[in-house]
Amino acid sequence: MTNKRFKVRGLVMRNYIGSTIVSFLLFAVMIVMFGFDLEDEIFDYQVRHAAEQFIDNEHPLSEASGTARFLEMQYFIGTEGMPDWMAEQIDPGWVDRNAEIFAEEKGHFHVSIRSLPDGQRFYMLFNARAYIRSTESIKSYLVIIGVLAGVVFLVSLFFVYKMTRKVSAPLEIMASELAAKDKVSPEFQLPEQAPVELHALAAAIGERDKRIQDLMERERQFNRDASHELRTPLAVAVGAAEVLEGTYDSTPAFKRLKAAIRDMQQLTEGILWLGRDPGRAQHCNISSVCCDSIKAYRHLVDGRDVVISFKGGDDILMPVPEPVAHVMVGNILRNALSYTDSGEVSVSVGANGVEIQDAGVGFGKLAPGREGFGVGLALVERLCAHFGVDFSVAGRVQGGTKASLGWSKKAEAI
Repeated sequence: MTNKRFKVRGLVMRNYIGSTIVSFLLFAVMIVMFGFDLEDEIFDYQVRHAAEQFIDNEHPLSEASGTARFLEMQYFIGTEGMPDWMAEQIDPGWVDRNAEIFAEEKGHFHVSIRSLPDGQRFYMLFNARAYIRSTESIKSYLVIIGVLAGVVFLVSLFFVYKMTRKVSAPLEIMASELAAKDKVSPEFQLPEQAPVELHALAAAIGERDKRIQDLMERERQFNRDASHELRTPLAVAVGAAEVLEGTYDSTPAFKRLKAAIRDMQQLTEGILWLGRDPGRAQHCNISSVCCDSIKAYRHLVDGRDVVISFKGGDDILMPVPEPVAHVMVGNILRNALSYTDSGEVSVSVGANGVEIQDAGVGFGKLAPGREGFGVGLALVERLCAHFGVDFSVAGRVQGGTKASLGWSKKAEAI
């Protein structure tokens, strides 16, 4: 389940509208409750006052029931003279208090119960149904309040929209500037009326970007300096090896020397390419690179029962420079041969990738003392990220390791 994402403006507007609707409903409920409660208080006061006045003026009462002069109220001494349906509604426990009786179609009664000196109970009943006005009044009042609330809501909504626009518009400008691939160091053109916090954020991003650019420039400068400093002694070493090749080329020590020099050359080239623009890179024949790497690292088998196989076409192009491809394939192949005691190491080249599998101990399953696949794979990961090549390495179910290099676009044939 994915979380929905909202723009700042939409988020504020939704919350404002929701809170306004909830507030209006709560206010309407309070108005309705207040109206009914106020009306009940008025009726209770009327019937209580009428009972007290009637008892004071008419006592001693000569009749057990009758009609009072107060808003056509009825009085009863005891419940014997009441209609049966009314007597059933009277609670014998009611003493010197007011109560309400809801008699459905017969009426809505407010009752005042008083104790007489002779111990009998006096009941003053008032049918308030004909005088209830709260429902219609509340409806009219709610209509008026609703209209006024709607006007206030629209006016406030306009100002909330303007406020959120002042926040969201600069954020959209900043996002657009940051997303522009043709701008290495964007300069935010924020409006003057944008919030101070957004100006501070834009300034902080600019300062951070400037520091990053300074670091990148120092790294590029280091790579340019290192390019000269590293290549010169390597060229001398290669020249010396070529002079000695006719005399010592068959000895194991000389073969290890040539392999070490070649590894240093590839490592140097790989590191130097990390500081260059990948957009200037050219394609290379990955099949030829794989065959050269197999030939160069075949000596790592060193008498073990390991077979190296190659499968693939002759015209497959990989979108990286040839020295970089040598570093990628060479490091993976060297790791595969170093950690395989017996079995097959296969190199397969397809239209969109290279796959190298071995029958060794498996990635992440090395015994103590043989941990780690070296700096080589870390360099491969960085080069792949730099040139946009997909790289994955994982253990196989049947044992061993599978490493893959992939690119999304099929290279053109040579």
